[in-house]
Amino acid sequence: MSRPRGNQNPRQTPLAKGKRPLSPLLMLTQLGTYCQQFDGTLRPLLQDISSALAAIDAGGPDNAGRALQTPLRELQHQMKSLCDKVLEQQAYVLIFGPLKSGKSTLMNAIAGAYVSEVSSLPAYPCLVFVSAGQKREYVLTSYDGSTRTFAQAQELATFIDKAHGELAAAIRTAEQKGVTFDPAEHFPQAIRRVDVRVPGSELASTGAVLVDTPGLYTRMRFGYDRMTRDFRNAAACAIFVVKSDTLFLEQVFAEFQQLLDLFSRIFLVVNVDSHKRDVSPDGKLVPSLEQSRPEAVLQAFQQLAMSAPLQRAAEQGKVRMYPVDLLHAASNSLQKGELEQAPAGFRAFRQDLADYLASSDYLAAFLRDSLQRAQTLLAETNQHLTGQDMVRLHQQLQDVDEQMAWVGSEQARVEQALAYDWKAAFARGHRDIDAEVERCARDAGAKLLRTLGASIDTWFLSSHSLEWLIQGQWTPLVRDYREEVHGAARRTFEQGQNQMDAGLELPSGVPELVRRAGIDLRQTMSHALAKASTVAWPKTTTVPVDMAQIPLKRSMLDMVAFRSLERVRERVFGTAQKPDVKIPGKEKAARIGEAGRLHLHQCVTQFRGQLLPETVAILREHFGPRVAGLAIESLRAQLAAHAPRLAQKRADLVAQREQLLRLASPLRALAAAGKGLVPKLAELGRAFDHEIANSPQKQVVLTPAAKPGRDQRDPRPTTPPARKT
Repeated sequence: MSRPRGNQNPRQTPLAKGKRPLSPLLMLTQLGTYCQQFDGTLRPLLQDISSALAAIDAGGPDNAGRALQTPLRELQHQMKSLCDKVLEQQAYVLIFGPLKSGKSTLMNAIAGAYVSEVSSLPAYPCLVFVSAGQKREYVLTSYDGSTRTFAQAQELATFIDKAHGELAAAIRTAEQKGVTFDPAEHFPQAIRRVDVRVPGSELASTGAVLVDTPGLYTRMRFGYDRMTRDFRNAAACAIFVVKSDTLFLEQVFAEFQQLLDLFSRIFLVVNVDSHKRDVSPDGKLVPSLEQSRPEAVLQAFQQLAMSAPLQRAAEQGKVRMYPVDLLHAASNSLQKGELEQAPAGFRAFRQDLADYLASSDYLAAFLRDSLQRAQTLLAETNQHLTGQDMVRLHQQLQDVDEQMAWVGSEQARVEQALAYDWKAAFARGHRDIDAEVERCARDAGAKLLRTLGASIDTWFLSSHSLEWLIQGQWTPLVRDYREEVHGAARRTFEQGQNQMDAGLELPSGVPELVRRAGIDLRQTMSHALAKASTVAWPKTTTVPVDMAQIPLKRSMLDMVAFRSLERVRERVFGTAQKPDVKIPGKEKAARIGEAGRLHLHQCVTQFRGQLLPETVAILREHFGPRVAGLAIESLRAQLAAHAPRLAQKRADLVAQREQLLRLASPLRALAAAGKGLVPKLAELGRAFDHEIANSPQKQVVLTPAAKPGRDQRDPRPTTPPARKT
């Protein structure tokens, strides 16, 4: 096989007379220029993907972009594979077939080197890439992007055995959970591909890369559609290997339609056994049909067993079939035998494969399909970066921005509230309390005056002392009066406290701010009242009576005994500090009389006139400025305590926003870079489409580079009769 490469000197076969051939030099120039420009355009996007993945990894397991990790890692792998393929001008040749169908043997025959180590991956669902290299080595790439290199085939086999068991366990776990197993999501450590580098191979002269796929009917496969997604629109061809013994089994071609959908050219290699024998009617061993007429096997397959889609593909030249003794072909190739010694079917297959990879059709497909693949990947990138995951990420950023704006406004509202004159908020409550205190003080004062007056009349009829009247009667009455007015004031206060916003007249927005700050206005007012403690009543709790001013009559005996009025007062009432002398009613009438009675009533009236405003003023001060001052002090303290919480909330939001931006910025940059590449790739495609359109589209057959000592001629063998073109 050979294909256009920069170090080749391809030889052109004769074309029909009058047809101008496509210059091999033009093909090489077009391909080399295109590959460089394509790689230079698309490869920088890999760095943007790496930056986005690094940001997702750094964001922790619960970040908003975590769902994008698997699809971006998949895109990174596919895009890198595409860039590498185009840059190295590689022709991928995918090999499919059931287990033990001869795929490894065919790879040995094509490569001209022993590459059967890939058979140490039985049923493992990964692709094996065989290419030329300076030394033999095996490189494993996992779905998480990590790689591991082995120098010996045995080391690879040991590692694969262990990996196979781990993958099987992961698949069983997914099945138990009822989910469809996806290695990129459920087991990223699974092996995605194995690259086998083979020295001294004919692949070095062609640039072809053989891609071995897992055998059909393996329980652990993920489907050809999944494994070959890297090769969609990649101008690759496929080889399907099947043994002649199983050629007529319908299940062998159960998924062949997928191959027809994915590849523009499929080579169907039927592995025949040229040493197989049958028994003749006379009992002798004779060559089997596979040995004597292998093309008859294919003819029977076409006529009897080929499905309609497969038959249409064969008629269109999309599928070509070859009977090949692969053991013979591989043995000849590994022993470096002459090509003429290889089976005819293998020579025809090898030549057709080389012709296709060296044709202008392949060149045009290579250019156009790689562009189409790149555009598909860019479309998938854009789809992921504009999907629900990115919408949620952008929504989170928007929510954080809105929260930060709100917190900033809240901080401003707190500052305004701290500077607010809260006294005005208590005005309505103060008015209600003042009105109730005045009403109650007035009504209770009238009652008190009557009660005090009645107690004077009662005292004149009794033999009680003046102290009994003042301390025993008047003092409790005055206390009851104060408590009654105080109770009315407290009830009014509590009624206002139980109202909405504790009866305070707060500016618009302040009640909501207070609630958000966790401040209970009712509780604050209650605590302020409790902290105000008792009312600061005057020490005097009774009607003040100046005993020296009470009118008193001296008896004849007092005058004979030359007793002074002061002495008489002391004998009648007792000392001024303790007038506890009992005075009979007759003596009160005789000594004090109506003048004394009128004097006591005047004392009561005068006291009552002073008691009302004094009581009102004291209760106003207590339930007004005093309680309000304590409540305002508590409110400001609680609002001030809310400020650090808001500052911490803002700091948390800033940190959250920075974290989201660290995640969103690379994703946005990736989206912008991907969109920017779309017109560039379109322009690149238009430029090369123009060149290809103006070039004659005739197939050019390129021969492989000649080996030392080998005849340069490599005549094309006759196409097997069963093969339709």
